[in-house]
Amino acid sequence: MISSRFFASLFARCLAITLLLAPFATASAAEQDVQRVAAVVNDEVITLRDLENRMKMALLSSNLPDSVEVRSRLMPQVLRRLIDEHLELQEAARLKLSVSTAEIAGGLATIEQRNHMKPGSFEPMLKSKGVDPETIRQQIRAELAWGQVVRHELRSQLNISDDAVDARLAALKANLGKPEFLVAEIFLSVDNPSHEEEIRTLGDRLIEQMRQGAPFSALAMQFSQTGAAGGDLGWVSQGMLDERLMTALSEMRPGQVTPPLRTADGYHILLLRDRRLVGQGLSTGPTIDVLTVELTSLPSATPAERDTQLKRLRDSLAAGKSCDDYEKLAKDVPSATTARATEVPLTQVPPAVAKLIDGLPVGGLSEPLDGHNWRRMFAICGRHDDAGGLPSRDTIRRRMEEEQFEVLARRYLRDLRRAAFIELRV
Repeated sequence: MISSRFFASLFARCLAITLLLAPFATASAAEQDVQRVAAVVNDEVITLRDLENRMKMALLSSNLPDSVEVRSRLMPQVLRRLIDEHLELQEAARLKLSVSTAEIAGGLATIEQRNHMKPGSFEPMLKSKGVDPETIRQQIRAELAWGQVVRHELRSQLNISDDAVDARLAALKANLGKPEFLVAEIFLSVDNPSHEEEIRTLGDRLIEQMRQGAPFSALAMQFSQTGAAGGDLGWVSQGMLDERLMTALSEMRPGQVTPPLRTADGYHILLLRDRRLVGQGLSTGPTIDVLTVELTSLPSATPAERDTQLKRLRDSLAAGKSCDDYEKLAKDVPSATTARATEVPLTQVPPAVAKLIDGLPVGGLSEPLDGHNWRRMFAICGRHDDAGGLPSRDTIRRRMEEEQFEVLARRYLRDLRRAAFIELRV
């Protein structure tokens, strides 16, 4: 889940007035203003400076105009996301779960890679735009911490039976030759009926900002409560979404966006990226599920230092026998990150990687592939024969687990909101 969400930190901004002749003056009148409290979340505060930095981040990433009108329209939802972030971090602290600086660095590196930026260039860019880099660090920290929380607390509640997988597979077979849709979503939950109009209005305003050129994916990352990065849901067919949403998709052309559509849990804004017939042109031959374990080094690191890093990673992963094991063990290694891809056609595997994984058994770990300031090892999580365009049972099960996880995580955060002391002061 990765992810896509972005939030920010808190804490006070000091008070006082500017005394230009006093070397120990506490703060200017303007500084005093931004130190004011925007909201209280249990025993923590969100200041106006926190809110201002988050607003700048939202405007920058979504390419929205920085005007009084836009700020006033978006401020309630930006503040709500900040509140959610505090609740998520507080829950992680209660469960004694933490995020390492290496994991945050990995998150920053991922953002740079996805946006085709040079390593280490993202935070300086934020500074140049007047955004405190701690804002993005706190966003990443909250996202990763919440991921730990839901895995820790909710994994035992997952219950995807073989019968459920069979039913989904049967539905996909029944849909062969029927339309399916590549969809992205902005989801705005309505936990309290008194917020109904506010959430609906926000949905309308997001639609208006898209008409003015704001990217859907950027708005999704800033405002959606869907766990998928950029709001991407992947390919969906009949029976996988609420009937009203499926009906709307069936009437759309690629590139179109729905108005906010109300379902039992909130409002959904859908972007139709593409459409096709189920199974059409998808026979790609054998596929693999593969885990990438990446070790990042500083550009100034010597070969000996890089070798020491690699030895530490290998020693840590030595006890693993599966992709799940390697993902858990890699978390204890500074500068190590993991990413998993499913059903990758063997014909699309880069030659350098194909050479490393050739003959590798499921659960096996490859030799490292060297880059300028990184090293990557690959583990085979599964191998699949051609299924005639239909996903494998493992892929179906994972998709159903993700769907169930998303529902459970929404309920979890809703319950945290309801139990929390939250006071708004703006």
